[in-house]
Amino acid sequence: MRKFLISFLFLITLTSGIRSQSVKYIYPDSGYQSTSFPITIIGDGTEWMVSPYFQIFFDSTGVTGFYNAKINDTTITATVVIGGKAVLIPRGIYVLDQFSNTYYRDSALRILLSAPSIPALILPPNNSENQFQNVTLLWDSNAYANTFNIQISTDSLFINTAFLFDTVVANTPLQIRPDFLQLGMKYFWRVSATNQLGTSGWSVIWNFRVRTTGITPVSNIIPKEYKLLNNYPNPFNPVTKINFQTPKSGQVEISIYDLSGKIIGRIFDNTIQAGIYELLFDASGLPSGIYLVRMKANGFSAVNKIAFVK
Repeated sequence: MRKFLISFLFLITLTSGIRSQSVKYIYPDSGYQSTSFPITIIGDGTEWMVSPYFQIFFDSTGVTGFYNAKINDTTITATVVIGGKAVLIPRGIYVLDQFSNTYYRDSALRILLSAPSIPALILPPNNSENQFQNVTLLWDSNAYANTFNIQISTDSLFINTAFLFDTVVANTPLQIRPDFLQLGMKYFWRVSATNQLGTSGWSVIWNFRVRTTGITPVSNIIPKEYKLLNNYPNPFNPVTKINFQTPKSGQVEISIYDLSGKIIGRIFDNTIQAGIYELLFDASGLPSGIYLVRMKANGFSAVNKIAFVK
């Protein structure tokens, strides 16, 4: 009876928040990004055998702890998983028992730099259509990567190098120059990351297709002047027809801008014969709003407003 009473009083002490236990240290006390390993947590009290279960947490994101087993009153084992993008700061450890007692030690685990994790592609979405020629490529990777290698190809296996865009940049994202990718063409892309400790593997391969021109001659009449005509319909959702005319053969460029003057995309840039044309513009993927259509040809320039309403 006395032994039961002592145990009962000890449990009351635990659950009341009065604790003698604390975390002295963990071993090992450091680990590399993109690794998983067992640790031993050492305390300095006599309480841990009482709780049937524990939870393990670490300060900040990128590091996860999993409780494995209690060995005795002062020793618990756990597993640590350090993400490939974990920030290199010392992490405090929290040990929570079933009675809501919390045992903590500051700066218990140091995160060490490893070679970058494989980047995760973000934009444009995989299998996306109607991308502008100056498409923006966005990916996520280890913040400690120094450079990124980006490859774009018309070959999904990146074996045929007849068309292969291969460049190195310091940061994400990368915007492709407007005159580089062909209209209507499907492209595949991938990214790797490098720092002073090495280079990651290639990311998964995503693809996108650049929007087609949709241009059609609408008259055999040779006009007397350059002109950008009103689009129809306007407002539109998501497709509108942009009409323009040119009295001479030559290069014609049609581009879309936002109201701040930032170019959204070049939807036509080619040499055509004199005539009147209709250009089909698909605004899928753009937010609703007012945009500017600009035509440039042989020193001529004109701008019209168009309204895209979803």
